[in-house]
Amino acid sequence: MRGYHVLTAAMALGTVVFVGSALADGPSGDYAGVKVGQVRFIDHAVNLIQLADGTELRATDPQLLRGLSEGEWVKVDFTTDGDRVMINSVERAEPDAASGPTPTAVGGPTEFGTNIRAH
Repeated sequence: MRGYHVLTAAMALGTVVFVGSALADGPSGDYAGVKVGQVRFIDHAVNLIQLADGTELRATDPQLLRGLSEGEWVKVDFTTDGDRVMINSVERAEPDAASGPTPTAVGGPTEFGTNIRAH
């Protein structure tokens, strides 16, 4: 009878660890990437830039946005924690510059807003 209790406890603990780690990552997951785009709007009061495609990025350091102007092309290195997209670095770029690597999540390569499945 004791063996049954030990087995049941081990199975329960394994389930808790598995579900706990899945919930800790959350539904969105963190990812990072590089994006090239044209600046549509800059709000220095909240350290925010918006690109022409609607992407909003925030800077923790206001110095990152110094010297940027609306209409110019930028290359932004960023990370996200699910809700916020934070700027790591920003530099001037050409409109035809490569956008960098595809963002990756904990589960592997993904495209923003879609899941990649092997067929």
